[in-house]
Amino acid sequence: MKNAQPQISIAEPCNQNWEDMNQKDGFNFCQACNKCVVDFTGYSNAEIIKTLASASSEVCGRLTETQLNQLNYHLVVSPANRSWMKYLGVLAIGVSVFSQNASALTVNPKAKIEISKDKADKFDEKKPITIKKISGRILDENKKPLEGIRVIILNTKYYASTDKNGNYEIKFINGIGIDNKILSVQSARFAGNLTLNYATEKQADLVLKLESMIVGRIMYNPKKG
Repeated sequence: MKNAQPQISIAEPCNQNWEDMNQKDGFNFCQACNKCVVDFTGYSNAEIIKTLASASSEVCGRLTETQLNQLNYHLVVSPANRSWMKYLGVLAIGVSVFSQNASALTVNPKAKIEISKDKADKFDEKKPITIKKISGRILDENKKPLEGIRVIILNTKYYASTDKNGNYEIKFINGIGIDNKILSVQSARFAGNLTLNYATEKQADLVLKLESMIVGRIMYNPKKG
């Protein structure tokens, strides 16, 4: 009989208001439950799993639906012939290597960027990419700039973070393939993607949606064997 798949879930989300809880460093205290509620929104997948795996008692936490889905995806694809703690190490190393390889990409907070509002630009996908960089702006649902949002071009090591005005800039130091044209936001609080237009450096504004939060007792069912 096959072992059940590992899973992380919040079976009964808490209806207590996060903002009404007593705020502490890294967690809030729920007076209704008399428990500390960990804010996992800034944690990596490996950090969350390690916290749950090493906890001596049940853990109450706050995270987004996207984080919960990502956690269960990583649990399912973890190699069957490796111990769980070794897998955590692989996740942590992967994050470190990715960051080092992308360290050459910079954001210029002082750059004055004129944002193109024309979203109907067309370009011939058969033509080679001639631009050396792209730039754009990340906004929230109220069209206010978002600072510190990390964006990445999928299937590449190119990424950047937004400045206080919501601007980002990515330079193609080693060139880029025209098929790699999806700019994705990596954030625990926001979600959004943009199809890049390689006919111009200036990209359309990307307006992000706030991710819905889940608060409650986190059930952790680790993989056996």
